[in-house]
Amino acid sequence: MRKILIISLSALLFACNPLAKLPNLQTSADEAFNNKDFQNSYTLYKQYIQLATSNGAEVSDQIYHNLAKSSGKLSKIDEAIEIYSSLLKKNEDSALFTEYAQLLQDNNRVKDEIDLWNKTENETLQSQKIDRLISLYAKTESYDALIEVVSNKGEVKLSNEATMLYIGALEKSDNKVEAAKVCNQLVKEQADYIPALEWKGKYYYEKAEARYKAEMAEYNKNKNATTYAYLLRDLKKVSADFRIARDTFETLHEMTPEDKSYIKYLKNCYLRLEQKAEAAKMDRLLK
Repeated sequence: MRKILIISLSALLFACNPLAKLPNLQTSADEAFNNKDFQNSYTLYKQYIQLATSNGAEVSDQIYHNLAKSSGKLSKIDEAIEIYSSLLKKNEDSALFTEYAQLLQDNNRVKDEIDLWNKTENETLQSQKIDRLISLYAKTESYDALIEVVSNKGEVKLSNEATMLYIGALEKSDNKVEAAKVCNQLVKEQADYIPALEWKGKYYYEKAEARYKAEMAEYNKNKNATTYAYLLRDLKKVSADFRIARDTFETLHEMTPEDKSYIKYLKNCYLRLEQKAEAAKMDRLLK
């Protein structure tokens, strides 16, 4: 009778103590989470947290972390954001931060991701921060903000892709001369990097072509010996840019002989430089 009484009393105390349900709830939630049953894990973790907090029990960060992951998998992004933000206020762990940033990226929460990266001072994340902010500002066409990020990057070295986005931002901001300097430096460091070679070749070709047409139009307004002498002088400067474009597209043509766009640029450069035989060869390749 005494044993029965003890067992009955224990059962009664268990029934009257809501916190006694927490271990089983967590076990079930963890099992669902580990099995990628995120709908069930989300429901169970919510029940666990509600029961614990309403009875003054502490909830571990791991449970909140798993709930944030489950929320993200179920597209409950605002809820996931709230949990991740709360966890990061307590401890800006690099792995947790990048996981949160990836969630924002995957769900195209551009403004939220920009705000997140701008807030972090974590030294181990600085290189990733700079590259990602450049990408985000390029996406939103916030070119002044992008240029400012690069100006304040300190010793962080940009990736090739980020450097090209920076070049594009300078170009969009009517600072093509600086863009050309940055591109030339990138080509110097990465001689086989095609995006930089393409930008360089097109820049010098378009610059030379615009100047060539402008000089010819000016000469045609008033043809005489004096204006012809000025024309020859100015065309020498134009030819220097055509030669840079030609050399760059020759490199690209060697790397990718089948690319028709490189052949077209080469043909035009050869014509402007009066290399008629080379231009004819390019013309044959286009047929």
